[in-house]
Amino acid sequence: MMRFNLKNAVVYLCLAASIQVHETQAQMPAKPSAAKILHDMQKLNVLGNVLYMAAHPDDENTTFIAYMANERQYNTSYLALTRGDGGQNLIGPEIREQLGLIRTQELLQARRVDGGKQYFSRANDFGFSKNPEEVFTIWERENLLADAVWVIRNVKPDVIVTRFPPDARAGHGHHSASSILAEEAFDAAADPKRFPEQLKYVEPWQAKRLMWNIGLWAMRNREEFIKSAKNFMQVDVGGYNALLGKSYGEISAESRSMHKSQGFGSIGDRGISIEYLQHTKGPKAAKDLFEDINTTWARVKGGDKIQPLVTALIAAYKPANPAASVPALLKIKTELTKLPDGFWKTTKLNEVNEIIKNTLGLYLEATAMDYAFTPGEEMKVSVEAINRSGENVVLQKTVFPFQSGDTILASPLKKNSGFDFVFKTKIPDTTPISQPYWLRKPIGYKGLFSVEDQMEIGRGENPPVAKVLFELSVDGQALQYETPVVFKKKDPVAGEVYQPLVVTPPLFVNISQDVYMFEDDQPKKIMVAIKAGKDECSGKVSLDLPTGWKSVPANIPFTMQLKGAEQTVEFQLYPPARSQEAEIKAVVEVDGKSYDNSFGIISYSHIPAQVFFPKATARAVKLDLIKKGNNIGYLMGAGDLIPVSLRQIGYNVTMLDDKDVTPEKLRQYDAIVAGVRAYNTNERMKHYQSTLMDYVKNGGNLIIQYNTDMGLVMNDIGPYPFVLTRDRITVEGSEVRFLKPESPVLNTPNKITPADFENWVQERGLYFPQKWSPEYEAVISSNDPDSPALDGGILVAKYGKGNYVYTSLSWFRELPAGVPGAYRVFVNLLSLGK
Repeated sequence: MMRFNLKNAVVYLCLAASIQVHETQAQMPAKPSAAKILHDMQKLNVLGNVLYMAAHPDDENTTFIAYMANERQYNTSYLALTRGDGGQNLIGPEIREQLGLIRTQELLQARRVDGGKQYFSRANDFGFSKNPEEVFTIWERENLLADAVWVIRNVKPDVIVTRFPPDARAGHGHHSASSILAEEAFDAAADPKRFPEQLKYVEPWQAKRLMWNIGLWAMRNREEFIKSAKNFMQVDVGGYNALLGKSYGEISAESRSMHKSQGFGSIGDRGISIEYLQHTKGPKAAKDLFEDINTTWARVKGGDKIQPLVTALIAAYKPANPAASVPALLKIKTELTKLPDGFWKTTKLNEVNEIIKNTLGLYLEATAMDYAFTPGEEMKVSVEAINRSGENVVLQKTVFPFQSGDTILASPLKKNSGFDFVFKTKIPDTTPISQPYWLRKPIGYKGLFSVEDQMEIGRGENPPVAKVLFELSVDGQALQYETPVVFKKKDPVAGEVYQPLVVTPPLFVNISQDVYMFEDDQPKKIMVAIKAGKDECSGKVSLDLPTGWKSVPANIPFTMQLKGAEQTVEFQLYPPARSQEAEIKAVVEVDGKSYDNSFGIISYSHIPAQVFFPKATARAVKLDLIKKGNNIGYLMGAGDLIPVSLRQIGYNVTMLDDKDVTPEKLRQYDAIVAGVRAYNTNERMKHYQSTLMDYVKNGGNLIIQYNTDMGLVMNDIGPYPFVLTRDRITVEGSEVRFLKPESPVLNTPNKITPADFENWVQERGLYFPQKWSPEYEAVISSNDPDSPALDGGILVAKYGKGNYVYTSLSWFRELPAGVPGAYRVFVNLLSLGK
């Protein structure tokens, strides 16, 4: 996580009440081609909805979604139960809720590519689970079912498709739980007695059928799948869309490649591609997913007049002059307004309005002169409106955010002649800070994010802080367009970059580290950064500490004259005499008010930058710890925070690259550690291997953290053979048994007891090895309830004069979380041979 980099800030604030999918405010405005406009026109005559449902970001079948959204032109949505908070991160150190922010945006980016819409439930991804029974002891089943019903009642799918079966074939407890909930929600959404509190906003909805998108992975072998395939519905999703210039396999690859934190970059497919669907509920269909479902305007009372108008519009379309279609589009819009209120009237009016805007080449933009504002602060906004067609467009008035009046303009927008002006408005004093809505409160005790507003449930992200309403007339017919107020800057590399507005506290306070580990009685330096969110800030900053801890000084005064100014202060934090775990908090006091929010930003090039405001807290742990050795060399893999954690307890950690991996240079290190998935993600590991093995042979200590069994850059990653599996221990509190009580790993320099394996977070370990060579010594054993023992959590082998360690325990989670026992065991691994 980067801190105090406000120039890249991107944030959202929820001010509206709707489950509608909102356009992301950090995206460059869409500028569709004439071919894409025709594609959108064709969709006006298709009235069908399909909802895909699974557990995580990256579970969805992007080829199926691309095909349904673009070839069949149905409204196609994906409901992911979670935001992927419990997964691993291949592109950086973020885990848990920060990873959830990344994967949320990756899903939203994927839907922008494949044409789908994205929804979420409140479920917090707590990591891998072996069965749905365990899942529903953590996720409150009825509340989660309510979320699925809520999305179904809003989306109104004709067909629901699950990615997984409800049983063990799903391979993950979350996967099977998503199918179980889909089957229950299929019926519950239609029952007015189920979740009646939702009926203030929505109506019951009965989907026609529920299908399972079955794959080869669900069968024992390919032969069984081929034998069973005749019983499944088959859909060829491998077509080519000439208007988009891509096959659905190519669109799918671009979509799936947005899941970069999961390492899911994909290569596009062309040609026939069959998807298989198995009937689950509702009337059985023989040949087509939408069999016996009316997807024409005949399903809407009065809609019979719309179909021929759209058909004529498409027939007369001129790609070289899209604006020639405006009169026909206005006529369609007029007929749509005559229809009774309902889902399809609202949906198609929105589609028609967007097509009119695009055929006119109408560009509407509202940009703030800054990106960060505090409640009560004045905001200057520049407005641009330009009509790039020859049609008669008049900007009648604009309605500004946070103001009761509007600006009457009645200004003709002449062809390709921009209209620009600047206005000022004030952020209301009552505006809350821009926190992702699901992170405003701590995660609930039932395993769900705490979201109190029913209308927020299901949304991917928050809507913008402010919007400008443009009221226009086109050939005399009124049109309205809402445009978010954004910040736009020129980046010397990326060019035009958009950022949403950020509503911030008047002051931020950040503790420089997340965890402080005290291995002795000596104080540690605590650096606290203060940043002004507005002009003229003065006050004092202090550390809020539990009994037994002491800071010197008790508080420090500060004064900052200008918005954006920063000041860093230093405290000495003294630990208690005995081992203790504590939370410390930084607090600033200004004008009698206290502020304790820090500023966090996550920035990667493939997604909009994500801003959040966690509490300014850190974990402090007084350890009973003895170390041997001091110099550690670290080979980074997929990304983790282990080096930072080791520095916390006094190790000198050097990040190694090509120039450092030589026999002469490696001799200086007491231990070499390979980061998580190093042999999956670091191509150089196969070139380092012989040097690393020589380092061990000559007396070195090499520790390899977990790797997955797929995608290894080389097969033999140890001095002796062992086989990796996908076995996990998901229960973090599972019993740990000592197979070799006399092993140095359990005795020196720290005496390890079962208490050292208490209070671990999320999981014990993952991708455990099996079938290892007898040269390896298995030190511990553990298992999930009702699962076989896994003895490969820590394997140690003597090789020459040194030690080789392979460990599947989840150090990358435990050490950054400040788990005391994990530090004690890991230090023993680092101390082998000393």
